[in-house]
Amino acid sequence: VVTNALRLNLFRPHDARRDGHGRIKRNQKRKGGERNMEKTLRIEGMMCAHCEARVKKALEAVPGVTQAAVSHEAGTAVVTLGAAVTDEALRAAVEAQDYRVTSVG
Repeated sequence: VVTNALRLNLFRPHDARRDGHGRIKRNQKRKGGERNMEKTLRIEGMMCAHCEARVKKALEAVPGVTQAAVSHEAGTAVVTLGAAVTDEALRAAVEAQDYRVTSVG
């Protein structure tokens, strides 16, 4: 009982670096450290924090996107990718929320 209790103290159920079985995900860790890529989207039509939240939620729902930082004041969204994601997939996610993407870079 004591051994199991001590083992459970080390268990982190919501660790994003690990899969459902506690193993580190294969494509997450590389020799040079973690592999992340960023893309910046220019978006028109966002006017408030609610708009930011809608775009952020839509972008983070795209498979391969690990994080999205959205600013309605700058009219941009910086997306951090953990896997390859096409520009069209990001554009479609934002335009499904009725905002216009002017460029992806």
